[in-house]
Amino acid sequence: MPSMQLQFRTGTGTSGGILGYPSEQMQEEVALIALHFHWALGDILSLEHPERRLWVGEISKLLEPE
Repeated sequence: MPSMQLQFRTGTGTSGGILGYPSEQMQEEVALIALHFHWALGDILSLEHPERRLWVGEISKLLEPE
C-alpha cells in the first residue's frame, strides 16, 4: 500500500486538529476524493474533517488489492 494511503488508513502523519492540519494533506485528501468520487470541490471542502477522513479511508479500502 502506498505510503499516503497507509497514513490515511492508520491515522498516522496527522497533527490531530484543524488548526494544525497541513494544507498539503488536505489537498491530497481533496484530490483523492475528487478523483474517485467525482465530487465538486465545494462539496468536498464542506465536509467536516472526520467525515472527509472517513471517505478517504473508504477509497483506500477500494484501492487495496484483494
